[in-house]
Amino acid sequence: MGFDGAATFSGRRTGVQARIKKHTPHALFVHCHCHLLQLACVQAANNTPGIAHVYKTLTTLWKHFHYSPKRAECLKEVQSVLELPEMKVIKPSDTRWLAHERCVKAVKASYSAIVITLASIYETSHEPEALGIHGALCKLSTIAAIYLLAFTLPQVAKLSKALQTEQLDLSLISSLVDATAKSLDDAVLPAANWVLELLDDADGLKDSTKMTITADLIIFFQNTVGKPFVADLKANITSRFSSSTAVVSALSIFDPRKVPKPDSVYLPTYGDDSVEKLIAHYGEDRDAETVDGEEMVKRAMISTEILTEWKTFR
Repeated sequence: MGFDGAATFSGRRTGVQARIKKHTPHALFVHCHCHLLQLACVQAANNTPGIAHVYKTLTTLWKHFHYSPKRAECLKEVQSVLELPEMKVIKPSDTRWLAHERCVKAVKASYSAIVITLASIYETSHEPEALGIHGALCKLSTIAAIYLLAFTLPQVAKLSKALQTEQLDLSLISSLVDATAKSLDDAVLPAANWVLELLDDADGLKDSTKMTITADLIIFFQNTVGKPFVADLKANITSRFSSSTAVVSALSIFDPRKVPKPDSVYLPTYGDDSVEKLIAHYGEDRDAETVDGEEMVKRAMISTEILTEWKTFR
């Protein structure tokens, strides 16, 4: 069973996992990997002021249109005039998986329409909030952050979706995480795809934002915001998965697709190392302050019994 790592769920005494184990003693708990990934993304954003500020702006932007059908209709009309796809601004929630990726995608696709709509709302209604959001969206730091996030978040979303597939091979999780971390390196290249795309869109964005976007300004943003954010995101993903990936990978021995054929030379020892990892992780009493000799002997006997049972099962 895998779910949130908060004490309410993961607590060994009164958490959900403890209550389930009272009814199903053999149930095993692992921290939900998609939740780990979401936590890594949120933490990296919070650690990077340039990205955290943009997320706050996106939240304010969502509220501005979400709670006003009139404003939302105005945005829809501008999108139609500009022949842009009709897209609603999505809430960039910290607790909903992939919410940030969907939000950034929608805002990027309708960036000019959103800026023009906000300007129109302020001109007709003199709403200070519309002016404030408009000013934030017309800054290079915000525009560049949106394009950077539109490149990096899909890489993370791809991993999240892979972790949710029913046929996921648990032994490949570590490789998937490493591949995702490596793919993020492309975001900080001088000629990264998002940089080239932003330069291509510069003239169109200038018409609505009045911002002159140059390669030097983008590179400055990349060095001061992009690289620290990507480095922190990679570090967060790696650190959060490092402690749990080994345990989850060990559980892959119960996947019938991975069991060697009866005549295979690997069958006699298949899964032994993984079982020992599972015993070490789930067998220890983390609440015990000290372990005496008698307890150590007891644990060794249980470990031997489990290994013997595994070999019989295998």
